[in-house]
Amino acid sequence: MKKIASLSAIGYDLGRSQTIDTLDFLKNDPDTLEVYRKAGAKYYAASEISNIDLCASAIEKTLKETSISKDEIDVVLYVSENATRGYSISIIDANKLLLKVGLKKALPIGVSLSDCANIITGLQVGVSMIASGMANNVLLVCSDMITGEDKKRKMERETAIFSDGAVSCILSKPGNGDFDICSLNNENKPTLWEQNAETDEYEYSMEKFKIIHRISRAILKENALKPIEIKKVFTSNYTLATNKLFVKMTGCGKDKGFYDNIGRFGHTLAGDILINLKDFYKNNEIHSGDTFLSLVDSYSTCGAIVFCKV
Repeated sequence: MKKIASLSAIGYDLGRSQTIDTLDFLKNDPDTLEVYRKAGAKYYAASEISNIDLCASAIEKTLKETSISKDEIDVVLYVSENATRGYSISIIDANKLLLKVGLKKALPIGVSLSDCANIITGLQVGVSMIASGMANNVLLVCSDMITGEDKKRKMERETAIFSDGAVSCILSKPGNGDFDICSLNNENKPTLWEQNAETDEYEYSMEKFKIIHRISRAILKENALKPIEIKKVFTSNYTLATNKLFVKMTGCGKDKGFYDNIGRFGHTLAGDILINLKDFYKNNEIHSGDTFLSLVDSYSTCGAIVFCKV
């Protein structure tokens, strides 16, 4: 397999953990609460600190885990969906963040258009900069928060509860990190967004699963991999049934999916797959050469990434 960049030093921070029955729209609706519980939801995370402070906490954990000095980080890639959720991070906020974590030489770049698939788009930007020689080390930080009423934590079609969280990592040249990134595949289908708005849940979902099936099979073929060779599949944290179907679409058995964080905190928008990778890496035995597949999706964008343990 080719290696185009490496990923290392994943650090993350979540808001305060709370049970889902504390949410206004669920505490007085036992039937809907039971739907979420059967889907695997138990807890969500709500941050009591600002988005900038949440980012800073994740970045500080990443900086503690890497041997790369702060002055060696060329770019801070800020990945977020917040621009579509009531507030956005300005360049002033970005500079406050850089000063707070001591990254005075890094160039800030923002990515936000791909919604919950932002993480793959962000990785594509960072990996491209590494591969082209425009940067030697990129720090990627992904942060999303829900502001306002409790009902904003309800994902459409009752597929997840949103949580506040930030996750960061270092991207650098192949062989320098914990995992090598082998390839990335990202596809946007404008008509999928139209289907989401105009058709019923079944039609939209089936079209999404078809795309996931196609891009996951394509990226495995590109890397000459068979499904049996994938150690684990990481997805965003929706419901158990939805995530198992996503994994099935890849050709991997449902047991290859990572489902632990569905109940622990639900969906942190774009950050799930890196948090899931971090937790799996921390709690399981992983060997050099072990290969992983990650999938993301949003209203119109679906993406896949193959990476392997260095």
